[in-house]
Amino acid sequence: MKKIVWFTLLVFALVAAACASAPTPAPKPSAPPTTAPAPTVRPTAKPTAPPPPTATAAPTQAPVAFNETAAEEEGYWYSRYNLGNLVMRSGLGVPFKPDAATVQAMVKAADANPADGDTAAPAKGVTLLQAVYAAGDPHYTQKLVPPDFSTQRWNPDTFDATVTTRAMGWTITKESEWAKQFHVDDHFGTANDNFGAQWRFVGMIMNASAKMQSLYALKNLKNADGLFVNSDGTLDYTGNWVMLEALSDVGGTLQAKTLPHSATNRYYNPEQAKMFLGAADALFEALAQRQPANIEETSLAIQALTWYAAHTANADHRKAAVGRITSLGKALAAEKRTNATEQAWAIRGLIEAYRVTGDDAFVKAAADAFAALAADYDAAHGIFNSQHAYTIDHVAVIMGALNSLRYYAGDAVDQKTVSNIFTHFFLNVVNKSGLQQSVPPIPVAKGKFEQSEPPIFYGYPTIPKPPMAGGPFGIAPVFATEVTFTDGHWSVTDGRFNTAGAMHAANEFIWFHNDEVNGFPELP
Repeated sequence: MKKIVWFTLLVFALVAAACASAPTPAPKPSAPPTTAPAPTVRPTAKPTAPPPPTATAAPTQAPVAFNETAAEEEGYWYSRYNLGNLVMRSGLGVPFKPDAATVQAMVKAADANPADGDTAAPAKGVTLLQAVYAAGDPHYTQKLVPPDFSTQRWNPDTFDATVTTRAMGWTITKESEWAKQFHVDDHFGTANDNFGAQWRFVGMIMNASAKMQSLYALKNLKNADGLFVNSDGTLDYTGNWVMLEALSDVGGTLQAKTLPHSATNRYYNPEQAKMFLGAADALFEALAQRQPANIEETSLAIQALTWYAAHTANADHRKAAVGRITSLGKALAAEKRTNATEQAWAIRGLIEAYRVTGDDAFVKAAADAFAALAADYDAAHGIFNSQHAYTIDHVAVIMGALNSLRYYAGDAVDQKTVSNIFTHFFLNVVNKSGLQQSVPPIPVAKGKFEQSEPPIFYGYPTIPKPPMAGGPFGIAPVFATEVTFTDGHWSVTDGRFNTAGAMHAANEFIWFHNDEVNGFPELP
């Protein structure tokens, strides 16, 4: 790019970062989503599947009411906890200190009438990250003193300070998705309303952070071949597909004159959109000859190409991307799969191939993969027989695959079975296993209007509050890296925070509410 363009973008990124002084994003009121209709043309044959797991039969049934809506709502909140603690509290990355004048400018943009008694107030001790590190120990290092975010830092001596394309890409996407959520008018209001100013401000922070991190990646991680490398020099092709999705999401958000469920777009900036979508075009070209190495990469390539095709302004590139989705979908359908995670990668990619192309062969292949997944499910323990250890990345794709079936597979699958596995797998592998390591009290970082839902929606009752989660000061409300089920019991086998996996899961979890934040973009 020309130097003046980079300078303009750099100045914007640094200025936009000033709105970092804000509280953790808060979720929407928890009305359950209306399941989106499946595409018009869909097969009617249902794959053979075992009877759906029932709450009464499972010895691991929750001591309180837990259903599909509770899983959706907890997923929404866990997504928020993980993102907010990473990018505002933890210090797990390269920080940036903003200036007060720009913070106030962003507050004004979020709230046109502070005299109405509702306005944003920057919180104390926030640390915004222009780049995120790969991993770290989420134990607190001092006594928690809300609302001072500086008391919620993690120990930098525990950090894996590698900046990876996967961690950056999933975090950028997560920030873009939350920015869109905080722009839903009937939940968080408009700039002229007398409620929700704090959360509209947080939405602007998320959008600015996504742009700043995208700029960091473009300036520091891109190589001579147009691909992104990790800060240690490693080339991760799968991470490049994730970055393609991230750049497409950021650019698409900036180019929309209005956002879904809103009459406006406070983030609208066509010049910046052109720059980020141009970067996505360049990355698409750099990946043009890449043949994915495994099921995971093939699935993520299809997902990324869908995001790219939905937002690029280059019609030839869009046509080429759809062609690649078709060929990769065929390859994915033919892949041999040996465990639950591989079945889920196949489902997640095949549903996207089906949505883009309308080819019933892809949804039939996804249904076949789900039949194998359902046959593998142990309803008594809420796990899959083929796999007893689950990383957060595994959980992300399994829940994402089940969610995609709920929205788009229609009667190609037994939706009751999908619903039951979605609910009970989440209950066990996320809540009972210790994967979500703590949850904050209901009043913390929430508006009063958000605190009236059933307590089960905000976090599972057996998960400890942060100060009581372990160690002398507690553990942040974030995901562990891995949990394992052995001899009838769960254990956390890796309690560190893995940024790429956690942000992958946080994205899939917010997309449980696809009626508001659409994780399945439509092509023009």
